Amino acid sequence: MLIHGYFGGAWYFERYQRFLAERGHPTYAVNLRGHHGSRPVPDLGRACARDYVADALEVARWLGRPIVLGHSMGGLFALKLAESDAVCAAVLLCPAPPRGIPIFSFRLAWRQLRYLAPLILSRPLAPRPADLDALMFNRIPAAERPALYPQFVPDSGRVGRELSLLSLPIARHRVRCPMLVVTGTDDRFVVPRIARWIARKYRAAYREYPGHGHFPQYEPGWERPIRDIAEWLHGATA
Repeated sequence: MLIHGYFGGAWYFERYQRFLAERGHPTYAVNLRGHHGSRPVPDLGRACARDYVADALEVARWLGRPIVLGHSMGGLFALKLAESDAVCAAVLLCPAPPRGIPIFSFRLAWRQLRYLAPLILSRPLAPRPADLDALMFNRIPAAERPALYPQFVPDSGRVGRELSLLSLPIARHRVRCPMLVVTGTDDRFVVPRIARWIARKYRAAYREYPGHGHFPQYEPGWERPIRDIAEWLHGATA
């Protein structure tokens, strides 16, 4: 089960899904409510993080305790599913942190200033290409970025505010399934020290990839992290 991040959608796991399918692993990529034709939301700006978690939990229960891989915001939700014992293993890819681990970095804070109104007033907000370039696409070749911009959709200002401030509480003692945290040395959105902190707090295995940023699914060399993830899962769930 694959859970996308803020502004994202199931579409950006396509390469991972093909890779895993070729090795006999069926996958299900989720579009959270209000994203890419999923469950409609009357006022997307007021959707909250717990609404998104409810969507993910509904799918996990329907699948029957799957393995979950979540990217960015989806990594936080994957951790929440692990806390609920709704999954048998969890992979957190460049994960947003839970409550108690601040997401702050000067680069991120500077970029967030441009979105203060929708964040504070719980309105939908859409990413600017320049901000995607700075925070998410810094390891994507410039010629490939224009095709990606239109696929990133507006998201909830309330969720953005929640993730930036208090985030979701997740009890360490309730996370019992095998867990792997993966990040890149050049992640500018959720910097590597946050991923390391999450791995330590929740006693997870940890992988950090030189030359990768916040969007390893589309970066050059994308095969290596998912290959290592598949190998780790084979051992963790055997």
